[in-house]
Amino acid sequence: MAGRFDELTSLIGGNAITFQTPAGRLAVCPTLTGRLYAELGGRFLHRIEMDTIAHPDKPFNNFGGNNLWPAPEGGLFAFNYRGDVWCVQPCINAQPYRVTRLDPDGVVIEKEVLLTNRAGVELRVRMARHARLTDTPQWLSMFPATRALSYTVHDSLTVLNDVPATQALIAAWTLEQFDATPGTVSFGIVEKPQSAINFDFYAHPGERIVYRRHGFTYRTDGHARGQIGISVAANARAIGFYDLSCGLLCLRRNENAGRGTCFNMADNAQPKGPYSADDAYSIFNSDPDMRAFELETVGGADIEQGRLRGSELVSSTTFLQFSDSASIAAFLERNLGPLEGCS
Repeated sequence: MAGRFDELTSLIGGNAITFQTPAGRLAVCPTLTGRLYAELGGRFLHRIEMDTIAHPDKPFNNFGGNNLWPAPEGGLFAFNYRGDVWCVQPCINAQPYRVTRLDPDGVVIEKEVLLTNRAGVELRVRMARHARLTDTPQWLSMFPATRALSYTVHDSLTVLNDVPATQALIAAWTLEQFDATPGTVSFGIVEKPQSAINFDFYAHPGERIVYRRHGFTYRTDGHARGQIGISVAANARAIGFYDLSCGLLCLRRNENAGRGTCFNMADNAQPKGPYSADDAYSIFNSDPDMRAFELETVGGADIEQGRLRGSELVSSTTFLQFSDSASIAAFLERNLGPLEGCS
């Protein structure tokens, strides 16, 4: 019986560009607004909505996978609001990319869009994604995984018209979406964990956050809507998630964190203004209706002589499959350290 990866590629036919390693596969889907999906050892790794892919006629086509969005989501310069109504602009929701370069281990896809922010300012933007397979990062290769899959995505937004930075902001923002289970726990490897997290999104996650000496964990089981940010100053090594029930570990790293002008990308009114936060990462946990969570990376705005030029973001993702939960526990102990206050 075909798995979900084969079902996906069959559903969209020749519109999936597939790359393969001995351990897994990566699909880049230009017609699904440039989303990526991965498989490791026969296990489909991302959340996916097959019915939405078959019938992409919704106000928000949440296809799942790894996707590029323009930030900010909320605030004065929001791209996801018309007044006080949350919405996804048609060019983000449905407009496909075109392939501009294809290599044995990667692909470049592009599209030109017209975005309008909450202030009514129009931006003509070239959106580009360069996705490619990569080797497992050296700092992760010391852990005895049975299988591994790594890829890097270089995302860029280029503003093509003349837009003052006083009237708009824009940053590349990637959301990598996964199915939540009772055993999915996200984490961040950061300096000074107690001050690293920005809680200025929705309600505080409360006891779902547990601090450790070199990071924190966040119980992302898809049963309580919440979101946190991780500031540039936290010098995060990576964010990720693990699921002991299936021996899976995922790491995401913002390879150019802090580049450009960082600003608040949160989905709220941002009462302290657009520069009230500078998150390089974010983690989202859904409510039970969606039962998903997201590991997010955030870029900064390129501003030159007061004009908005665009944004660049380089994000790397690695999945590791282990034969036992002890190996994941060893990874957490080495990288997150003991619980805060424990020796």
